[in-house]
Order: sequence, then structure tokens, then C-alpha cells
Amino acid sequence: MQPLFAVEKTLGRLAKWLRLMGFDTLLETDFAKGHFAEHIHPERIFLTRTQRARRMPAPIQAIFIQDNDPMQQLAEVVRRTAISRQDLRPFSRCLRCNEPIVAADREEIVRCVPDFIQQTHDTFSRCPKCGRIYWKGSHTTRSLERIQSIFKL
Repeated sequence: MQPLFAVEKTLGRLAKWLRLMGFDTLLETDFAKGHFAEHIHPERIFLTRTQRARRMPAPIQAIFIQDNDPMQQLAEVVRRTAISRQDLRPFSRCLRCNEPIVAADREEIVRCVPDFIQQTHDTFSRCPKCGRIYWKGSHTTRSLERIQSIFKL
């Protein structure tokens, strides 16, 4: 079973990378102030840089993140949760709202992407919740290379 995460607001870039890798990741800033804790169920791993986890209701699993660099933070989470390459589902979740993304027809996104992208790409995905459109660009290859480098450490 894939790990589920809940990430405090100071680790927003880490949350983005976890979502990019395909992990269900709640981010504190996605909730109204004071309502985040009620969404951290025991099956979620709480990622924090503060002692705040000590005040969270038990039984909360928490990982105290040490590093300042998001890629080092990601490597720490991968190591401490024993995530393997087989656990990854890259580009399967919305980076904005965490929903699983779905395939989108070209006709469906025609007015939602720049003309150049529409003319040079055939495959698109979209978030059914927020409507954000995704396509494979040069960032896709760079992101995958960065993720793969974590498993070489």
C-alpha cells in the first residue's frame, strides 16, 4: 500500500514533489486555518519541521524533516518510509489540489492551453476537481531525472 502524507505549510515544495511522484499528499495551506489537523488520520504520515507534531492527537505518525533543500527532504522521506521505485506513479496527481488526474481529449482542452502547446502535443490530462491541464513538456524529463537521482543516493 502506498504511503499517504499530510504536510505542514513550511514544507510546500516537498508536498509538490510528493504529489508529482504520485502520492496522496494533503498540504496544510489547502485547508482553512485551524482545520488541517482534523484531516490527519492515523493512516497518514505527518511531515513537519516543527515540534507541533507533539501536540497532534495520537496516534499520528510523524517524520521531523531536518534538511532545508526540498530534494534532500524528499530523499529523507523516501528513505524513512522505504518508498521504492515501484511505488511511484509520476504525474498521476494534480499538483495544485492533489486529485488524481484523468486523460483529456484535445477538443476538451482546445481553449485551455497555448496554441503552440496544442499544435505540438497530442496527449493531455486534466484535474477533474480544479480543471488544471497537464501535458508532457521538457519539465517532465527533468523532474523524472531528479526523482531517479534520489534512488541512487
